[in-house]
Amino acid sequence: MMTNEQEIEDRLIENLEFEDVKLNTHRGKQRGYYDPNPVEVFFTRIGQAIYQFTDDNQHKTLMTDEDWITHCNTANKCVRFGTLYGPKELEDFKTEELGVVRTFMNKRTKWI
Repeated sequence: MMTNEQEIEDRLIENLEFEDVKLNTHRGKQRGYYDPNPVEVFFTRIGQAIYQFTDDNQHKTLMTDEDWITHCNTANKCVRFGTLYGPKELEDFKTEELGVVRTFMNKRTKWI
């Protein structure tokens, strides 16, 4: 019979092994050079949500021009994050754009 500590340790090891497999695979196969990593998928999903928000609020009375432009630029950077022509780090975002990313991050608990 296993003790509680051994059970907890075994569960942690299983989770770590699963996370390692999850990070090294893409759709169940070995991750290729052009497959997105989880960070890129995360930013792509946030960018898609920001684009959806801007599409729903295109009318002049719903958003100011400056807010709409900031949201569109943020979504563009998020979708291209980690790619050849996109930003590579969070420092590449402006402070206003980081604020938009933070507000959308808090809207959902799970993005991937």
